[in-house]
Amino acid sequence: MQEPIHPGYIRRLKIDNIRYVMMTRSRWLQVGGAAFIAIFLGTFNSAPLVELVRQPVYYRDIIITLFQALLIFTYIDLVTIWLNNRLSWQTKFISRLVTQIAFGLGGATALAYSFAYLHYRFIDSEHVFGTDSFLKTEFPVILLFMLFINSLFSGIAYYQELTQKEPNQVETATKEAQFATTLLGIQGNRKIAVPIDTVALISVEHGITWLFTFNNTRYHLDEPLQKVAERLDPVKFFRVNRQHIVQLAACFSYQSADFGKIKLTLTPPFTTELTISQKTASTFRKWMDR
Repeated sequence: MQEPIHPGYIRRLKIDNIRYVMMTRSRWLQVGGAAFIAIFLGTFNSAPLVELVRQPVYYRDIIITLFQALLIFTYIDLVTIWLNNRLSWQTKFISRLVTQIAFGLGGATALAYSFAYLHYRFIDSEHVFGTDSFLKTEFPVILLFMLFINSLFSGIAYYQELTQKEPNQVETATKEAQFATTLLGIQGNRKIAVPIDTVALISVEHGITWLFTFNNTRYHLDEPLQKVAERLDPVKFFRVNRQHIVQLAACFSYQSADFGKIKLTLTPPFTTELTISQKTASTFRKWMDR
């Protein structure tokens, strides 16, 4: 008979779906906001719209400004992700707020100012940067949008921190009745009940699921990795990527890698370093550092 799906796992799926919807909408908001900024800067304080749409330079400026705005919004997104891995809104609110303003808003402002200067210097050279109405009218609107995007991404990050704790609260209350205490390992013709506390690593190699104990004994598991993950206590076990699940006691050390990723070193006798994606890095750090 098929085992019932753990209620905490179902709750986690719902929360992950909400996060996905929020992030998808934020990306569309970036595109929509960039388009608004581009049209606003191309149209505001200029000739009547009927005349503008007949001029090729109007469309040139909109395309250039759209590209610049997307770069700025992407920069804010990357800064927020980077800070999510280092400063928690809940435990270090003041430090996170100051850093978000300095890097997220301040850095984006410097980037927008640089783009405007280069535009006036090399593209719209008939106007002198600083004497045009840009700094008094258009630039404040850009600042408001960058403040809004920073607030949006920060709000999403704060919501994710809050919801990450909810599945664990549900699972902790029922883990004795729900989580597996042994896994059925296969060695040749023998099936062996492997105590869950002796499991260090569970991996998929060429479509086959393998269980490794702390003394590096290997067993074959007759079920996919996803099914195994549903039966494990998330307090003790973490799925670091599509191929590997590790137990907390098997994690020796970790360090930051390129593009926000993490390199995880396991305790001996395991020598393989595991790579954790940027998307999972923040959750893994909280799991390790709790």
